[in-house]
Amino acid sequence: MWRAMGNDRRALDRWRTRVWWYAGAWRTRAWLIAASLAHLWLGGVELARAQEPASVIVVFDGSGSMAGNIEGVRGSKVVLAREALRRALGKIAPQTRMGLAVFGHRRGDCGDVELLRPLEPLDVARFGDALDKVNPRGRGPLTTALREAAKSLPAGPGKRSLVLVHDDADNCQQNVCAAAEELRRAAIVVHVVGLGLRPADAAAMACVPQATGGRFFNARTAEQITANLEEVLRLAGGEGEGLDRATAAALAAPPSAAPQGAVAVPAEGPPGLYLRALLAPGTEPIGLPLNWTVFTERAGGAALFEARALNPHVPAKPGHYVVEVRDGAVTGRQEIDVDDRPTAVNVVLNAGTLQVRAQAQKSAASLGDAIIWVSEASQATDNRRESPPPLAMFRGGEGLLLLPAGRYLVHVEQGLVRAERSIVVPPGSAGRLDIPLNAARLLLSATGQDAAGAGEVVVFSVVEDDPDAPKGRREVVRSTGRQADFVVPPGTYYVVARTGSVEARERLAVGPGDVVRRTLNLTAGRLALATKVPGAGWGAEELVSYRVERLDSATPEVIVTSRPAPVLWLMSGRYRVVGRLGTVNARAVRDVEVRAGQAQQLLLEPPAAALKLRLVAGATPVLADVLWDIREEAGAAVWSTGQPEPSLVLQAGRYVVRAQTREKRVERTVELRAGESRILEIAAD
Repeated sequence: MWRAMGNDRRALDRWRTRVWWYAGAWRTRAWLIAASLAHLWLGGVELARAQEPASVIVVFDGSGSMAGNIEGVRGSKVVLAREALRRALGKIAPQTRMGLAVFGHRRGDCGDVELLRPLEPLDVARFGDALDKVNPRGRGPLTTALREAAKSLPAGPGKRSLVLVHDDADNCQQNVCAAAEELRRAAIVVHVVGLGLRPADAAAMACVPQATGGRFFNARTAEQITANLEEVLRLAGGEGEGLDRATAAALAAPPSAAPQGAVAVPAEGPPGLYLRALLAPGTEPIGLPLNWTVFTERAGGAALFEARALNPHVPAKPGHYVVEVRDGAVTGRQEIDVDDRPTAVNVVLNAGTLQVRAQAQKSAASLGDAIIWVSEASQATDNRRESPPPLAMFRGGEGLLLLPAGRYLVHVEQGLVRAERSIVVPPGSAGRLDIPLNAARLLLSATGQDAAGAGEVVVFSVVEDDPDAPKGRREVVRSTGRQADFVVPPGTYYVVARTGSVEARERLAVGPGDVVRRTLNLTAGRLALATKVPGAGWGAEELVSYRVERLDSATPEVIVTSRPAPVLWLMSGRYRVVGRLGTVNARAVRDVEVRAGQAQQLLLEPPAAALKLRLVAGATPVLADVLWDIREEAGAAVWSTGQPEPSLVLQAGRYVVRAQTREKRVERTVELRAGESRILEIAAD
């Protein structure tokens, strides 16, 4: 019995083994099928991506400042940019789909954005004709233009880019860095070509290409504008793609924090050029992607290879070649003869790397929203009105810079706090510079924003005592929105939140490294004004204007409006409301107490009348050389005019009306009742 049970158990084990083997075989086969399908799908995606033409929209600045000049350059910025774009467009692939968005060129307000050319295969003539219609006019809604232009880019596997050409920062109080983050999430690359940007504006724009993976240029000559536009359009158009997998992987990888060295040239590898860049003779190759160009002089300078890559391999036939490499202000060049073996090309840059870190002085924490830029120290002189142009810049707490050997000024800015350091970059160096900022942070919000619910915006500001400023105080910074984030030097400030005529303020003392949060209470009272003239049927209410003055404040606050029925949001207190009809003496005055959180309506009833004057000789009106004069019955002057048949609104009462011509003067006494509309004819004979 036990033997039979043992035989049955062994049979059962063999059966289980066979089932598991078949199951495993089917699992393996299913995995192979799935992997094959995935490979085919990925290959199809890569093929579609490779075959899909690039989509590029040029976002062109048409604001008023584009009519000006770059210092030392003849011709307006708009003309220089137009001509440079025409030349650059002639050098990109014709299958590239191009569009043109312009801002600030029509109405000149903060919503002035227009898509002049939709995305279509490149037509240089039509594109140039559209550019000719751009005439600089008003403000520059740069951030809105980027967002609107991005909406016209198609979804799909193709490369999508925006090329921004501008000369100033956004002056419509929009956060361009927040927009850049939105574009990054949408996989849209933004390249920026500035036209003589001020250092502060260039630093503020650095976050756009940094967040989206684009390039940034600040051109200061006509030649630089053309070269920079050619470069960014070449990149946006997808030229230089189709690299080997190793180079493509290197391009996709973020730059390393320090040089990594490079793989040696294989002795038995494919023939061609193996490109490396050295900071100085005898140093290891650096591990950073750079812009490489390889061309041959014997073929008329035709480019054999042009791409941003990390230590690329360029297949090349035997011959004489010129290799150029650049990254920002760093350049290198070398000529080389190539045979049918692998050829190493080590281009010396005569440069160094500099790791810059912006940190809080008190806590040494990295300042992620700081702006860092580098300029040549030799260009900084006392008689310059502006700082020298930046050679490199980025936004963030830490970054790696590649700089030509020399002496530099490193600037760090966060909000209103700035610091500067001088540093020497020797050839082949890998330096590090930590720059502390002595800063405090104010995080402001508002509550009880009744007026904001009525369509008003909240304006936050920071004010400091200044004996030389009007009223002894000076505003140092302001922001519009539901919240505000200010970085300021340590000190004592007044933080203010204002919406309409409602204001809340608080005095704060902040020290180094402090982060102070304050919520300011903007709860207000609602006062609705209206005017009624008893018995009037001549549209008297449309002639009304109001003056509202605070009576119990050390600093008088006055609101003036000509809306016929305004709704005002006011802080608690006593106010005097004057409702005036017309421009003479018809008015009503009321004092009112406003309480926070309460709503009330105030109806003014000025005793007013409408009067039209006419001088007649017989039955004919006298329409020339008439001087009218109106006085109170006691003799006080009320109004005078040289109009032939004047109309006016007066307070009810008795008046003496005089009409004087060259020959004679006549007068009449008239009594006006509230609400009436009257024509007074005076005989001239």
